[in-house]
Amino acid sequence: MQWKRSFTLFLSVLVLNVLLSSCKKDDNPADSTGGSGETGIAQVTSTSSGTISTASGYKINIIPGTVPQNSTGSNGTVTFSVETKVTPTKDLPTTVTRVSDFIKVGPDGFSFRWPVKVTVPYTGSDPQAIKLLYYDALLDKWRIIPANEIDASAKTISADVINLGYFCAGTISSSFSKPTADDSDGGFEFQGDPSYYYTLTVASVSNWKYPAQAAWYPNVVGASGSTGSYPAGGPLPKTHIHLAQATYQIWITRTKPGTLSTLPVIETYTVPASGTISQPVTYSGPLSTGDGWTTLSMPGGGSWVAGSPTNWPLPTVTYGTGEFQATLTWVTQSGKSSDIDLHLYGPSSIHVYWSNKTSSDGSLQLDRDWLQSPYGNAVENIYSLKKMTAGQYTIKVNLYSGSANNFNLRIIQNGSVKTYTGSLTSTNSAQDETKMISFPTFTIN
Repeated sequence: MQWKRSFTLFLSVLVLNVLLSSCKKDDNPADSTGGSGETGIAQVTSTSSGTISTASGYKINIIPGTVPQNSTGSNGTVTFSVETKVTPTKDLPTTVTRVSDFIKVGPDGFSFRWPVKVTVPYTGSDPQAIKLLYYDALLDKWRIIPANEIDASAKTISADVINLGYFCAGTISSSFSKPTADDSDGGFEFQGDPSYYYTLTVASVSNWKYPAQAAWYPNVVGASGSTGSYPAGGPLPKTHIHLAQATYQIWITRTKPGTLSTLPVIETYTVPASGTISQPVTYSGPLSTGDGWTTLSMPGGGSWVAGSPTNWPLPTVTYGTGEFQATLTWVTQSGKSSDIDLHLYGPSSIHVYWSNKTSSDGSLQLDRDWLQSPYGNAVENIYSLKKMTAGQYTIKVNLYSGSANNFNLRIIQNGSVKTYTGSLTSTNSAQDETKMISFPTFTIN
């Protein structure tokens, strides 16, 4: 990794005044996205399951096999978190009326082997009006994601997602008619072998019945809807996915819970199912699970093969987590490629960063360093290997080279979580501490 700092000293001296002409503290400073909200946090391994929830009902469900393995091919561990009443990176469009808290679900910048179910309570009386929205950092916009379940009695909406981040529930006033009108979302219903979990993934979409709705679903290809869990045992429920009325090809994927020591196998049917949604799903009462679902049938001529749908992202190799973990994430792409660095300073001259990946006391390690490429979700991660040395610590973020960019930083310490967001506009290849964005100092006793 040392070559990534291949700027020569001569070049650095020549451009130093330009690079440092604007102080990092003059950039958009990092802000805590949290407020007076609730948090939930827990660790889940590659072969375990988990539910992380808050007192007000915001939660995520993870089935066994969702968490990828680590770099050695062994069981990986991920610390999941849910934060409510956060401030997102970008405001909602004026056409959206929010009917829930903004929530931040972590880790972001991470792709899982199987979708994570995100559940959001909503206010309002008409379940057909409710949409679940997700901030897409790659597109820098909020978009609707297909729900897999709307519980009109509990007033919750759920969706299955490969990537986490900011979510909220809302109603849309533009490009959608009245909630109960003919252009409301419909959906597919699929019943497979009741001993498997299934997920339905959009392979393609065409023939939008109401073309104006397409703008709200820019990344609908790759979106999934899955079966729910069955904590009391018994057959799994039917698989649902809410979608706008159109013609679709759908990948059908399945997995079994597996065992505590065996990573579950994921299989995808080689021929996508086809179907046209031409009517809305309606809810006749509080206990209704929806009427008007379009039945999706298994096509002939295919077979089950190990693997995920071709439009799922590659799973992220898990990185380290411990009592302390700081994870920096951002999006890098053509025309907006950034090398952002995470630094941790501590007592006894501790400094963990790209050039010194393990602290002098052996308690901390940086195990994920990112360059300006490859494009996609970029991650840097520092975590504790053992009890940290007593004293004060400070985390800093630095734009080493490349384009100005936004970032997120999630800090986990002794079972609590805090997320920050900010912008970096001025490069600092000299790595001057005073030109970096700093975060609140914390103390280890």
